[in-house]
Amino acid sequence: MRLATSTCIFPKRRDGSYTTLIDSISMCRACGFDVIDLNFCNANRPGSGSELLGDDWERQIDLIGNHAAKLGVTFSQSHPPYDSNIWRADRKLSAEERDLYFESVRRSLYASGKLGVKWCVIHAQTDVLENECSFDQNLRRNIEFYSPLVEWAKQYRTGIAIENMAEFNPDKTRMRFTAVVEEQIAIIDALNDPAVGGCWDFGHARMVYRDQVPALRKLGHRLKATHVQESNDTDDNHYIPFIRGNIPWERIMPLLKEMDYQGDFTYEIHGFFAGIPDALRPSAGRFAYEVGQYLMGLYHKA
Repeated sequence: MRLATSTCIFPKRRDGSYTTLIDSISMCRACGFDVIDLNFCNANRPGSGSELLGDDWERQIDLIGNHAAKLGVTFSQSHPPYDSNIWRADRKLSAEERDLYFESVRRSLYASGKLGVKWCVIHAQTDVLENECSFDQNLRRNIEFYSPLVEWAKQYRTGIAIENMAEFNPDKTRMRFTAVVEEQIAIIDALNDPAVGGCWDFGHARMVYRDQVPALRKLGHRLKATHVQESNDTDDNHYIPFIRGNIPWERIMPLLKEMDYQGDFTYEIHGFFAGIPDALRPSAGRFAYEVGQYLMGLYHKA
């Protein structure tokens, strides 16, 4: 297991401008990280500056790959655009908007495969066309949603990792599908393909479980990727581990070793960096790397 971080570690700057993937890769490398998760979440948002939105998107992928090679960087995971409610009736998505979403995911999978990414993390759907949605209805929707993505992933020589979710709306009126591990397992097992596994977000799990250890153990061999972040019981904070949260990392790290987890330990900690001025980001990144090395020490000692 290697320590990794996402390019989203450096989110929007204080002036509202975006950090390019190439700049983010350089900054991550300068902080000590040489294994990186490519965050493509802006690839379906016009005006975001995403490298995958323009007509020259394939050339942009080559530029990213060449830049990473010069820096000695390896890409481990990616995060294509997410939209967990594409069928929600009150959103009234047009056919063009839905097509843009799926094309942005396809380009992200293509880029991931070309750049050597093993697992692309994509959120599950929660079917909210009706007031009450059954487990079976949600499962059917997700099989319908993921099946073409799995075929793309296999075509491009990468894989799909389905992430555990939580509920992020303030009223907490309903849980996202896959907030509990049994739902995550149900989709993975129903798709029944070696190109499909699970991603465990420790912060999301903290919002759902008082003790996430039994749930993670139940996911077991299906675990292929991680999103490492600190959160409290109510908010999806995306902080550095041990910062303003209460996740039991001293139990988590030995559990990953016990499970013989073969993926990487991948930061998704943009919440900590939000609002930090550019001049302070390098030192904050180095601190994050130091914390990661401490956690890796707990893993190796187990």
